[in-house]
Amino acid sequence: MANSRLGMETKALTEGAVMAGLTAVLAMAGIYIPMLTPIVMLVWTLPVVVICLHHGMRAGALTMAVAGLVILIISTPLNALSMLIRSAGPALVLGFGFHRSWRTEKTVIYTTVAAFIGIAASLAISIFVMGLSFEKMFSIDSATVTEVVQMAADYGLLTSIKMTAQELTAYITEIFALMIYLLPAILLISSLTTALTNFMVAQLILGKLRITLPPVTKLADFQLPLPFVYGIIGGVGLTVAGNYLFPGNLSLPMAGQNITMIFLALYFFQGMGVISHYIKKAPPQSQRFYKLLLVIAIFITFFNLLVPISFIGVADVFMDFRGLDLLKKKK
Repeated sequence: MANSRLGMETKALTEGAVMAGLTAVLAMAGIYIPMLTPIVMLVWTLPVVVICLHHGMRAGALTMAVAGLVILIISTPLNALSMLIRSAGPALVLGFGFHRSWRTEKTVIYTTVAAFIGIAASLAISIFVMGLSFEKMFSIDSATVTEVVQMAADYGLLTSIKMTAQELTAYITEIFALMIYLLPAILLISSLTTALTNFMVAQLILGKLRITLPPVTKLADFQLPLPFVYGIIGGVGLTVAGNYLFPGNLSLPMAGQNITMIFLALYFFQGMGVISHYIKKAPPQSQRFYKLLLVIAIFITFFNLLVPISFIGVADVFMDFRGLDLLKKKK
């Protein structure tokens, strides 16, 4: 028994050392070869995910620590810390979720929390190092706005979008003000996007390498727990109550709009699940075309379909379009 355990620990240490080196090499490629940075940022922590999957969180954390030390020695401290703080947590949680065979929803939720902590910590460190406030970091000076508006006028964009220079200036200023207003929701949605991207990339690449992973919940069967709908109700309620009961006080409306935006983003996936459910009823040769058409429609309409799809997800809570609740009751 002792020899068996020693052999397992030796194997974990050997694999961890190899994977730590691979992680460090990938990170260096992302830092020093700008052309590869977008691709590298998606895959550089996968070796750590594999170690977590095979040997658990402790081995994964040790592998990440060794890789991080190498990155810190070779790279600049700020670049290394930024990469490690943003990516280490999500990689470890994702690998641990695979190791414990968590359901897809649980893995993504916990990875999102880890990504949120990492992004917030990285942002706080950047603000501290540069000595900036949130307002300065997300604000834009009038000279830059004027330059952008002038460029739009020179290329005839003002005519095509049917806006005057003054209207475009006000619109750009309002967008940057809104970024501060909705910063918590933006950070959380960015974290969710990061978690989903890491999950899908890991599933794709590790699956190609024939590494056994837990079964994935199909999008057509995705359904948020019923209590999540109270998030939408609470967010809208706080916004309305703040505007009418406490006019001039932005605290409640700001909290309400952040909460509403977060839960709408979550229900977007349930809405996509409903659409995917009906696409699966189409003939097999047409399903890929319909999926491609949906993606193109979302991008062509400048993401204006995101909110309607989110409302389809909310409506599914009450209408049960796919019959999932009925199926659960029968079981």
